[in-house]
Amino acid sequence: MFERLRKTIDPVLFFSLLLLFASAGQAKIYKWVDEDGKVHFSDRQDHSIEQEVVDVKPGVSEWSRFEIDIKTVDVELSEQEHQQIVEGVNNVYEFFDRVMSFDMNRTVPVNILILKDSTAYRNYLIRRNRGMAAASYGIYMSSENQIVVYIRKNRALTFPTIKHEVSHAVVDTIVPYAPAWLNEGLAEQMETIERDESGLYFERHRENKWVVNQAREHGSLAGIDQLLKLPSNKWRHSDLSGRGSLRAQSGQFVYFLLSNSTRRNFVVRLMHNFNRGDRTIAYYLVNDNYIGGVAMLALDWRRWLHDQGAGVIRL
Repeated sequence: MFERLRKTIDPVLFFSLLLLFASAGQAKIYKWVDEDGKVHFSDRQDHSIEQEVVDVKPGVSEWSRFEIDIKTVDVELSEQEHQQIVEGVNNVYEFFDRVMSFDMNRTVPVNILILKDSTAYRNYLIRRNRGMAAASYGIYMSSENQIVVYIRKNRALTFPTIKHEVSHAVVDTIVPYAPAWLNEGLAEQMETIERDESGLYFERHRENKWVVNQAREHGSLAGIDQLLKLPSNKWRHSDLSGRGSLRAQSGQFVYFLLSNSTRRNFVVRLMHNFNRGDRTIAYYLVNDNYIGGVAMLALDWRRWLHDQGAGVIRL
């Protein structure tokens, strides 16, 4: 495609289009010089010639940020902490809008309530008949479109929890039939989402990596076919029991899926299937949406598990 463009249009215009396509599709663009000194660009790698990857920097984000309603009870946030929450929530919304291709401007932003400690949090939930969630760090309550968290002893850990619950709020609102492993896996990843001048990126979830490595070494890591077939109610029951590594594995599996454009597109297709009301168990959607089907997905996952991928994923 790019070769045809290069031969038929002005070089400056071609390179402008190159930047547009690269930033939109997240594809790698390859550059090489032939024997006559002519520069070529392509979106396909050719191992018979020496190529280099063009480092295309995306432009300034045009994301329309939401004003986030933050309330506190017996807690004082610094201006920097308040800004950190606003930035984090908007990063999550932008991910679902830009990467997952959902129109976030049609949703209602959540309001966030921050309590002073775990005791105040537990009492708040009990008064609202949510006592079973009292052992958590945060919760999304759909009836009030509200996220409730408390300031943890390590204050910095409070802010990833907010992003985690914002992800649940988004998925529960626009993709209510998403399986639990996907819902929770995305929320685990949102804990580490950040933005710099180049755009959105994820950092590796260190705790999840450690848990998955331990489970793999002890032979207790669930097979991909088992994970994909697991109904949401059974996933949640296992997670609440605290005896397994399903939460960490779901987080790392989603990290693996988001780590390149092909697998990322697979996640997008799954999410939109569920958004349309499809209640098919994810396992039975893989063959239609992942090249090579379940067998190839499981093989790619096993290969990735050796080092669990790069420490940063840029979107």
